[in-house]
Amino acid sequence: MDISTIIGGSQPIKLAPDEGKIPWDDAAFSQRMLANHLSQEHDWASRKLAVIEQQVAWIANQLPAGARILDLGCGPGFYTRLLAQQGFCCTGVDFSPASIAWARQQAQTAGLSIEYLQQDVRAYSPAERFDFIMMTFGELNVFSAADARTLINRCAQWLAPGGKLLVEVHTFEEVKRQGMAEPSWQRCPQGLFLATPHLLLTEHAWDQESQTSSALFWAIEENGNTTRFGNQMTAWQDDEYTSLLNDSNFTVILRPDGSAWPVGETFTGKLFALLAEKK
Repeated sequence: MDISTIIGGSQPIKLAPDEGKIPWDDAAFSQRMLANHLSQEHDWASRKLAVIEQQVAWIANQLPAGARILDLGCGPGFYTRLLAQQGFCCTGVDFSPASIAWARQQAQTAGLSIEYLQQDVRAYSPAERFDFIMMTFGELNVFSAADARTLINRCAQWLAPGGKLLVEVHTFEEVKRQGMAEPSWQRCPQGLFLATPHLLLTEHAWDQESQTSSALFWAIEENGNTTRFGNQMTAWQDDEYTSLLNDSNFTVILRPDGSAWPVGETFTGKLFALLAEKK
């Protein structure tokens, strides 16, 4: 792929069938993403530890001692490690090989028995039931509407009677805002998509009918080589989240406010949590 492909590209942008998600499972990409998860200089990959600790304290207060917890999209295991230290039985699933390897090493070093699985959560199938399932940081929005419905339905099947599901989701307005954003570019000595110096061009699109925002990322190296990445997010209105949960045999029991469930300065007004109970 070369620069002429970008110049002659269609407007609005269109993602290829395999471009719905950036390559979380690529070994080199996941290693670069892990560095961003571990950074305390920003909170766009993982929240800063102080925020995570407050969220974990809130989660622990919702559960009986020794509850079995499943973290879907667990990243490097920040939540599962803190929860396991409090006596909860934790399982984490994530697509990133680097994050899972780091989480396993941290658990081993701390002497914690946590099961970590490197897997697409859409293909996950546990052999046991859980008391609590969590998907934080807008994880649900990265899936198509159909995949989200299937995943929430499976969560209901994986929970014990009376079990609880916590989903932290993007507001409709935030997903639409991302899709309506202006094109941009930046100089990158190195970055998330490539380890070598490059220019990163980013374009966005919003589809009102499907309620999805799309982003195309073009990484252009010094020699002109160009690599393309894509990502898509699904937007849901507040009542659509409630219907999504109700349709899968859940009842929404709580929407904690910012003092109980802080989201970090970057995401204030953009993310919120819903706690639902299996009927």
